[in-house]
Amino acid sequence: MDILKLRSFVMVARLGHLTRAAEKLFLTQPAVTAHIKAIEQEIGLSLFDRAPGKITLTPAGELLLTEAEHILTVFEGFSSKARQIKGEISGNLTIASIADTDFTRLNGLLGSLRSTLPLIQLKTRLMLADDVLDGLVNGSFDAGFYIGNIEHPDLTSLRLRTLTYCIVAPRSLSGQVAGAGWQEIAALPWIAAPRRSHVARLLRELFAQQGVAPNEVVDCDQLPSIIDLVRSGFGLGLVREDLAFEAAERGEITFWPHGRIDCMLSLAYRLARENDPSVVALLSVARSHWQLAQ
Repeated sequence: MDILKLRSFVMVARLGHLTRAAEKLFLTQPAVTAHIKAIEQEIGLSLFDRAPGKITLTPAGELLLTEAEHILTVFEGFSSKARQIKGEISGNLTIASIADTDFTRLNGLLGSLRSTLPLIQLKTRLMLADDVLDGLVNGSFDAGFYIGNIEHPDLTSLRLRTLTYCIVAPRSLSGQVAGAGWQEIAALPWIAAPRRSHVARLLRELFAQQGVAPNEVVDCDQLPSIIDLVRSGFGLGLVREDLAFEAAERGEITFWPHGRIDCMLSLAYRLARENDPSVVALLSVARSHWQLAQ
């Protein structure tokens, strides 16, 4: 039994799907299936119950998953220590980012990393906040920018700064917005953010606290487009405060003063990799880049 086969077992167990696991591992589905069968033949136990379109862990598989994850963690630590002893950091470092790369200062961070870690091949992926967490948990990449609270036990983060999001409306609705309560605001037309984005999650949290739900009439699949749709009069939206102030100063939108929510921008990573040289170097560069205390 080798590490690659164990990785296949753990990834299938986490995702519950052979094809998606193969994609995450950059393998073919037959190769992943062969890995699972090889482990089962070697140990004499079935790891999964298979049904059309569905694969679930057997009781034996559930018990062995914890051990397999532990072995992979130990192996990662061993590899990291070997690189430390060798005195060089090489390989791949993949960083996920939410859509606004200027705001996350991603380009500057990548430039500093290239100077600090010349042997590292840097890769980036742009995605929505919920997909960032999922990718970190299943090992698709090494670190990722995230907005919101991180509660998964396998993840931790470097906190970068506090953000505020606020409710804004088109100038054409300023008369209806002035003096409105939560019920009236919820009934007005709203622009819906992408469902797996941090903006959609923050908006749900904000309205859930009031026991109402916004009347979403326009679906927006790009976060930067929300404020453009508000400007154009399509409806209300939840927007980062600095962007809202800029638009308000130009007379393009109006604020509803009662709808504000704070959250945290963080650089998240797997707790098991906190001593990995590449992750340690990434965090050090990020602290310097964001002018944080070491």
